[in-house]
Amino acid sequence: MLLGLLVLPVAGRADEAGDKKARLTPQECERLVEQLVNPGKPPFTGKGRPILPEGVSENTLSERQKNVGPAYNKLSANIEVALPILAKHVNDERFSYVYVQPSSGVYLTQSVGGACSSIIHEHVEVYHRYTRRPRDDEGRSDSLFFIHAGCGQINKWWKTRKQKTLAELQLEGIEWVLRQKKPDYFKSERDWARAKTALEEMAREIRDFRKPIKVNHKFSADL
Repeated sequence: MLLGLLVLPVAGRADEAGDKKARLTPQECERLVEQLVNPGKPPFTGKGRPILPEGVSENTLSERQKNVGPAYNKLSANIEVALPILAKHVNDERFSYVYVQPSSGVYLTQSVGGACSSIIHEHVEVYHRYTRRPRDDEGRSDSLFFIHAGCGQINKWWKTRKQKTLAELQLEGIEWVLRQKKPDYFKSERDWARAKTALEEMAREIRDFRKPIKVNHKFSADL
């Protein structure tokens, strides 16, 4: 689940010409992952902090992680090439950036592996736009999670899917959601039925055009 990245994926057919223009090589993706590594040390360890430690400022943190955002965005924009590289680094514990969790306002640290995982989730689990519902007034929400709940984390999910296209991976997640019973957090069967109708249309779009749903996911960790 993505915490602190205040972005919304945008649906639509992928622009083939645009994708080719922005396409990177696997080697370039590896270099971009290295750019996700913060040159400084984590300002704190463990759980989130309501305030930054003494002597640590937001300006200093922003300066140190200024190169993380551009690298993150390039990896996200080139997800079909970057996906194997991102999957390889999901357990990378090197420090990447500090961000603020919207629902609690606390400062949290993100690892390189966490950043890679976030990009994967946003581009593969495109069904969230129809399955996510607010949990409370503090910005927290509930949804269904195919990769974690259905497959047992990214490592297990990716192990048997390395030959699949992004479109096939998206479609698999949507079809998994369609097989689920109404989640308890949905208020009514009617609400769940509307969500499933929208998901069926999304799945039909992928099958008809044989292209993945376009997702405009960008880095956002403003302090």
